[in-house]
Amino acid sequence: MNGLRPPAQIGSVRLLEPLGEGGMALVFRGEDRFRPESFCAVKLLRPEVHRDVDLVRRFLREGEVLTRLSHPGLVEIFSFGHSGAWPYLVMELLPGGSLKACRGEAPAALVRRMIPICEALSVAHEAGVVHRDLKPSNMLFAADGRLKLTDFGVCFWEGEEGRTRATRSQMVVGTLGYMAPEQHGDPRRVDGRCDVYALGAILFEFTTGQAYAQVQMPPAAVRPGFPPRLAGLIMRALQPDPAKRLPDMETFRQELSIWLESAESAGWGEEPLPGFAVLDRELATVAGPRREEGPEVRLAPYLDALATGPVGVRRSAAEGLAAAVRGGDGPWLTEALARVPEGARFALARALGKVGEADSLRPLLALLADPFAQREAAEAAAEVALRTGQVEAAREALREIGLSASWRWSARAALGDEAWTRALTVEWPGLPTPFRLQALEAARRLPEDQRARLKAATADAAGQVRAVWDLL
Repeated sequence: MNGLRPPAQIGSVRLLEPLGEGGMALVFRGEDRFRPESFCAVKLLRPEVHRDVDLVRRFLREGEVLTRLSHPGLVEIFSFGHSGAWPYLVMELLPGGSLKACRGEAPAALVRRMIPICEALSVAHEAGVVHRDLKPSNMLFAADGRLKLTDFGVCFWEGEEGRTRATRSQMVVGTLGYMAPEQHGDPRRVDGRCDVYALGAILFEFTTGQAYAQVQMPPAAVRPGFPPRLAGLIMRALQPDPAKRLPDMETFRQELSIWLESAESAGWGEEPLPGFAVLDRELATVAGPRREEGPEVRLAPYLDALATGPVGVRRSAAEGLAAAVRGGDGPWLTEALARVPEGARFALARALGKVGEADSLRPLLALLADPFAQREAAEAAAEVALRTGQVEAAREALREIGLSASWRWSARAALGDEAWTRALTVEWPGLPTPFRLQALEAARRLPEDQRARLKAATADAAGQVRAVWDLL
């Protein structure tokens, strides 16, 4: 702590034992001599950042914002300011843990917890305050079991003087996994709909067990049997275009309340959705590590979506599968190739390219005859061959006379196929522009010596092609 000791007392509040600390703040239990019947929490900004004027302003603005708002779903601030060199907040103590403990609860139970949070956010939005960093760790339980919203340190406040100084336009404000797409731009150009998105992401994750940012699929594709009306409501909250999203938090609250009173919710009020294990409730949220799961559990939702979803869902599932695979998943993916529909094989081939071992090459080469998966299989085979020392076997399987099939070009280039490089050099003068572009994109994967020779032989590239040629 840079040798600077925290104050022993702030006003009438005596600091007791530390409750925790983070990168920005220290938190102590406090005892107020004027309210001896209840403890409070004292949050101190760490001394390492005391000289950062913007951080100090953001820290204290939480106190200023929350003293202007009043709702049972918001943490109560008693005082804020400076005690010597220490910026501080004295606030209500919330000892019941965070929303993280509720991961895997029955949908109706979780929605019931969220209604007061929606009400609190509606109050904030009406006052011109947008939270911008909703996440499970910012929702804490009071001693009486009520869930309360905390941490308004990066909120957007329309009524704040000099607000452009508190949040710079180039800053990214929020937490990955819960941030709305528009928050990746100027964080000052957002409204309450970014909080709608974050709350939808929390509901998705805590009812399905998967983070929406990682799967990008409807709830039923992740957790079969998901209540359909609730699924539709969550997906309306998660629309990437704010104009197509639920328009405000009050509408979200009303829609959740209507669902909670519906016949559909009656069947989902006591138990988690089918397939949830008890340990699922103990998993960290999207921002933290997860319990180790086998591929049959971790990857099965992607296969379900690949088998049953429309084109857009299958594309998202393919991307999700490639992101979710880990080393050691190759045998399971290879076995799955034999039982998935033909329209799903391209995704498994792509995933095998990332994690497949030596025994994955043969099934990938077998897919070269499959028109639904041949491009992905060729590129994955090249990746596996390079990783496992089977370059010649893969090169031989992909070799053909001349340039021939363009779907082989990227794989042949990655494998350093001299026959492909020579053929491209010979046929270059007669290639139409689209094929020149595709060939040069593939050629970027050539070994350095072949790439240099090809660049010299194709120096007549012009226009749009020239820009790609320059990258060789």
